[in-house]
Amino acid sequence: MKKVMIAVIVCVAMVSLAYGQDVKDITSGTKEGATGVAKEQATLVADDAAITAEVKAQLLQIPWFRNHGVEVSTIDGEVTLNGDVALENTKWLASRAAKSVKGVKSVDNQIGVHGP
Repeated sequence: MKKVMIAVIVCVAMVSLAYGQDVKDITSGTKEGATGVAKEQATLVADDAAITAEVKAQLLQIPWFRNHGVEVSTIDGEVTLNGDVALENTKWLASRAAKSVKGVKSVDNQIGVHGP
C-alpha cells in the first residue's frame, strides 16, 4: 500500500510539473505574440510618419505649391491630402507627387481648387 501511495504521489507531481510547463509555454507564447503585434503596430506608425514626411518633401519640390497650406496624413500607407490650391493642375501634381513616394498604397486627394 505504501508503494502505491508513493507511485500516486510521484505521478501527481509529474503531471503537475508537466501542466505547469504547458501553462508557462502558453503564456510565454501569448506574450511573444502580443509583443510581435505591438512591434508591428509601431513599425506601421513609423512607416506612416516617414511616408507623410516624404510626401511633404515632394510637395515642397513643386515651386508654386510652397505657399499653400495643404495637410498630409497617412494611415496604413493610405495618404490623404487636404487644403486649397488655386489651379486644378496643382491638385493633380500633388496627387502625382504623393503617389511617387515608396510605401504609398493609395492617395485620397481632398484638395479644393479655388482659383481665378
